Amino acid sequence: TTQVQNIGQTANRGIELSLDGAIVNSKNFKLSGSFNIGVNKNKIEKLGSSSFKQSTSWTQTNGPIDEYFIEEGGQVGMMYGYQTEGFYQIEDFDYNATTKTYTLKPGVSDNSALINDRRFGPGSLKLVNQNPGEDNVVNDQDRVIIGNANAKHTGGFSFTAQLKGFDISTFFNWVYGNSVYNANRLGLTASKDFKNVLGQISSDKRWMTIDQSTGLRVTDPVELAALNANATIWSAGIRSIPFHSWAVEDGSFLRLNNLTIGYSLPRTRLLNRLGVSQLRVYATGDNLWIWTNYSGYDPEVDSKRSTPLTPSVDWAAYPRSRSYNFGLNVTF
Repeated sequence: TTQVQNIGQTANRGIELSLDGAIVNSKNFKLSGSFNIGVNKNKIEKLGSSSFKQSTSWTQTNGPIDEYFIEEGGQVGMMYGYQTEGFYQIEDFDYNATTKTYTLKPGVSDNSALINDRRFGPGSLKLVNQNPGEDNVVNDQDRVIIGNANAKHTGGFSFTAQLKGFDISTFFNWVYGNSVYNANRLGLTASKDFKNVLGQISSDKRWMTIDQSTGLRVTDPVELAALNANATIWSAGIRSIPFHSWAVEDGSFLRLNNLTIGYSLPRTRLLNRLGVSQLRVYATGDNLWIWTNYSGYDPEVDSKRSTPLTPSVDWAAYPRSRSYNFGLNVTF
């Protein structure tokens, strides 16, 4: 009834440039460096069908569960989901003072079925309706391309210097222009009983319906507006988690991968008597520094793949360690 077939054909085309050189080469000081950059474009040239979608097997939602869109002529790594529109405002609803309930006004897009918010109303996550003239319901037809896991370019550079007995070497690498699917942002900001959430949705930032000073629920529109005057993010009531653009982040980074500093002791009679031609002490640090706008632990991540068609997903990835080494080189 089913059959696995090799139906696709992809191509990767690009250019790589590498430069190496001695910048300074004097008696007491030497400096050399290297630089490389690569640009690559992948393309899906053939596909058994015109397009299909692929899931990471992560999404926890009432709606569609596939988060990557694959089509002939496109690229591998295209993220597919809803566009985030912030959160619903009090003005989006009619308020019934008798029942203390909110009802969406006519013409306002409704994504309540997707997020399954236990108290859907002002402050609930709001997603973009891509077809407002056709209906007011946000559903599968409103998903679009919201991210691209492919970098515009990658590269690295290094320097090595020697000044008399001292030496230093360093290596940096970078990735620019790629998207990371930060599933942690989705899974750890939704309503999960007895679980911690990220600080991005802490009580001083998210939309609240409980007055913390009294412990009472607030429903009155005027009081609710005052309570949430400084709210910058939706409430944590989401129980179904659709993939939306808030979880797609810029994965660009520049990392100091390695730094080594050493010192070679001058030749002495003692070293000569011991038959030692060189004695060098050094210290090395790995993963010392990273410059990035990514909100997770590390943008260089790929922790949740169901197939190679779903790259660059960050879900509960363990942080990359920072290490320090000290050593002694003895040459006889």
